[in-house]
Amino acid sequence: MATVSVDLTGLDRLRWQMRAIANPKATPLMRTWMRIIAQDNKEGVMAGTDKDGNPMPPVTYRPVGEAQQKLTDAQRNTNNRRLRRGNFIGRGPAASGWNNNLTRKQYEKLDGPALAPRGYFPRVITNLLTGFTTPTRATNAPGESAGQWSAIGYWEGVVSTNGTPFLMAHFTGAAVGRNHAVTLPTRDLRGVRPEGKRRAKEAMREWMVDQIRKAGESARSASAEALAESAGKYLDSGGGAGSNIDLGIFNLD
Repeated sequence: MATVSVDLTGLDRLRWQMRAIANPKATPLMRTWMRIIAQDNKEGVMAGTDKDGNPMPPVTYRPVGEAQQKLTDAQRNTNNRRLRRGNFIGRGPAASGWNNNLTRKQYEKLDGPALAPRGYFPRVITNLLTGFTTPTRATNAPGESAGQWSAIGYWEGVVSTNGTPFLMAHFTGAAVGRNHAVTLPTRDLRGVRPEGKRRAKEAMREWMVDQIRKAGESARSASAEALAESAGKYLDSGGGAGSNIDLGIFNLD
């Protein structure tokens, strides 16, 4: 699991004022972070970058011959041509094929980015789910527990035709196939890219300032502008230990 942590150490004025707010409700921030996780994943996949924003190894086995210009409705799992994202399709029958798998020949005609042969409609985008935990409630994601505010993303139902999860093999560059004779290029999506982190930090800063404003009297000791500047400088520095709000993304399958 890759995690970006934000804590209040070093932001003395802001930290003091945040302490005056009993049990701040971070649900709006979590929902913003969930959108950031999904958007960052989609943009990064389409740009061919990994979790750190670095270019992933290019695909070498496709396209074979002339690439297919447009996906069919079955390959997109929707007949709505205006959609820029496919529907979640997990295990079982699908218009595209069993467990939402195309045939080898169909894949070989597609020229989408690495891990995204179907362009905007691959499972690394459509099957990324998001959620969040609170100090008293855990998300539905296995392995997560309550105890802090955390926004998470995870992939579900990305399996082969025989039901075998395979994303982790791509993420880690595993040896696969008969006698493990083929080593996959490492293409790790389990993280938030630098631009996504920047958006998350900005959302965090805005949320903190808003919380202090709403707290009333405790917010009057400093202007919102000063707090925003202080929070922004701190968040840009990377923060310290002891976080109570996290932004993470991990693999389920």
